Amino acid sequence: MARRDSKSWRRSRTLSTAFLSDSAPTKGSSLLSRLRLRAIAPPALVALAVVACLVLLRAGTTSVPPPSSVDNKNTAHAAQHPNFDFDAHIEQHAAPGRVLGEDDDDTAAGEVADEDEAGTAEEAVEDIDGEGEDETDEVDGGELPAPRPGTSLAPPFLPFTCDDCSSASARHPSAPVCAKYRGTSPSSSSTSSSSSAHASPHHSGLHPDILDHSVLFAGTGAEVRRVLKRAMRSSLWAAKRAREGTEEDVQRAEGEEPFRILVLGGSVSNCRGVDPKTTCWHAHVLRWFQKMLPMEGDRDLVPDQPSLLVPQAESLLPIVQQRERARRSTSPPPPEDAPLAPAPPHADTAHLVARALSPKHKTAKKKKKKKANAKAGASKGRRRPSTKLINGSKSATGSAFFAFCFDEEMTLRRKNVDWGLGPDLVLLETGVNDVWPGGERATRDFEKLLRTLRTLPSQPAVIAVEAASLLLASTTSMASNAEYDHLPAAHFYDVPVLSVKQALFGSVAGLSPPPPPSSTSDAVSLSSSPDSTVTKIDDLFLPDLHHPNERGHELLADVLISFLEQQACVAQSELLAIADDRIRSTPPRLLPTGTVADDQRVDPSLDFLSRKAEPVRPLPARSLFTPFAFDKKGRKKADEWWDLPAPRCIQVGNAKTTVEPVQNRGWTKLAWARDKQYLVADTPGASVTFRVEVGAGGTVMADWLHSRFYDLGDVSVYLDGDKAKAAKLAGYWDLGWSIGVPTEVFTGVAPGPHDVTFEVLAASESSHPSRKTNFRLIGLITT
Repeated sequence: MARRDSKSWRRSRTLSTAFLSDSAPTKGSSLLSRLRLRAIAPPALVALAVVACLVLLRAGTTSVPPPSSVDNKNTAHAAQHPNFDFDAHIEQHAAPGRVLGEDDDDTAAGEVADEDEAGTAEEAVEDIDGEGEDETDEVDGGELPAPRPGTSLAPPFLPFTCDDCSSASARHPSAPVCAKYRGTSPSSSSTSSSSSAHASPHHSGLHPDILDHSVLFAGTGAEVRRVLKRAMRSSLWAAKRAREGTEEDVQRAEGEEPFRILVLGGSVSNCRGVDPKTTCWHAHVLRWFQKMLPMEGDRDLVPDQPSLLVPQAESLLPIVQQRERARRSTSPPPPEDAPLAPAPPHADTAHLVARALSPKHKTAKKKKKKKANAKAGASKGRRRPSTKLINGSKSATGSAFFAFCFDEEMTLRRKNVDWGLGPDLVLLETGVNDVWPGGERATRDFEKLLRTLRTLPSQPAVIAVEAASLLLASTTSMASNAEYDHLPAAHFYDVPVLSVKQALFGSVAGLSPPPPPSSTSDAVSLSSSPDSTVTKIDDLFLPDLHHPNERGHELLADVLISFLEQQACVAQSELLAIADDRIRSTPPRLLPTGTVADDQRVDPSLDFLSRKAEPVRPLPARSLFTPFAFDKKGRKKADEWWDLPAPRCIQVGNAKTTVEPVQNRGWTKLAWARDKQYLVADTPGASVTFRVEVGAGGTVMADWLHSRFYDLGDVSVYLDGDKAKAAKLAGYWDLGWSIGVPTEVFTGVAPGPHDVTFEVLAASESSHPSRKTNFRLIGLITT
């Protein structure tokens, strides 16, 4: 029996060695051949087993979760984060390192191939290198090659692509304003992430190049990108915490605080005739920041508004925000309040009630509660950054008012706003009111305002946004527009100037007739809604033809947002280059398909400079109007630092001012609107005297309302009771707009205290056609 089993084993052994050696053994095989086969067979079997395990392992790691699981993951992220799922705009099935919008053929080094592409990540690296190194060498000591031009190792973080509008897709839309005006929108079919955009005219009547023509001066954009990176850093911090799925205490990064946008302007920025919270131009801008660079503290979102300029445009809202709105609509109501504690016995309640109602006890209770809240906030270790808009606009005012009264105006408003370190981005809209007196005066005032803003401790970036007025366009030429007076100072301080006037009334017509309908259905849809398209310039203005309506505000916002989109794309490219250098310096590692590690993204703690280290553009030492100084040998001398004379501003009619006149006969305060507050009188002989402090500048300026309305007359103003040297100020003018302009009244005044008196002149001395005597005084300014 034993001999029979031995023969069976020898027979099977012979067959197996024949199979492995690919040749049948002969009867006369030598002992040496048998020993060789016996040594080779076991390692070959082990190698086959290893290959089978690797195949099974690859099948498990490259499997892509079904769409339902991806949606569940996004929903979970949205539930953990108070606002958005920050990663929804990143392609779920795309390889890490792929630039959104690139063709699939341009697979760069470091990318993990899609499920439909052949080969693993290691094979993709081998194909590029052409060396075919094994897996162990590639992971442990190898380096991924540099990506091809136009690609990046770190994935972009903006929720839109920075490619041309024609390359947008349903899942990766192009820049919203770009797509809206170029006549493209994402395809309505969003079932596939690779669906392409289809060009579709919107019949708005707006010229497709209107945004390009609105850039009167772009500058370098370096200052705008510098502060945009502040918002990007806070947004990326929020995205990182959302990915971690935790709301636990995280040490606040240096500089991570609210991103503050300050708006300075006249009645346009004060939202004359439109809703300031939804349709005013800076509400559109705030909504853009909340959507594109969302922060953890952005809980009070600006409501979405349908486009009135392009009503046929499909929604470019990111998918994640639609999910967020759906989540909010289905969220359960908050729990009911806990029941009150039982009241003490009746005999002991009288003194407790009296004590609780006493003002002293209420104040102590508020202080105690405030102290407890402050202690609780300190224990959290950080504050949630948000996007805040501070509207410092004041109707009927221009650059001169803010140049001299910025500190005074912001001090009066600062009690109601979260000022913090100051604004990060300042948006100036003063072109409409700077039209008078214009010329060099407007340039000097605008330069003083720019220098005042650039010297703020927060080191903000400044953008001049010039609104349009059909009334001004019909009475003044293009050359007399105030924005051209702003250009020299804007060039000098590298401040971009964006102009709706240039877009509408420039060399290229801002409006064009709608194209003919391509089908009967299109003709019916256009004729049935004649108010849904913009075909005339006056469709952008209120009936006064001076202030923009909701459509005009949307156009003004789109001009600015388009510029912000361009600068955001450049800033993103700069950050991606920094992140790529960091990623290349670290050893590569394998990741499951469709995932990106935090250290392979733009990192808010590693790829950004701190606020103190930001490369701020230095201020020019001299003024725009200061000539160069040369010595006797023709060599240029060093510029002496130009300091603005410290202004002292008194808003005489403001209810919050603490300065009272030293003498008053017949003048009263009038609050015509929240931001239009005057000291008024209409009786001849009525006088008011203020004591002011004149500085080294030796000037005394007055600010009063100029208008052909309100029955405005004239006043006489004199210094220290000397009527012989009085000046006459006229309130009436024959122009169609009403503004106040600080104007020099006395120059060469000795430094020190002086009394300034205003006295209403008789009707016979009034410049009003009907001899009216009303006068509205706004303020006094000294330097």
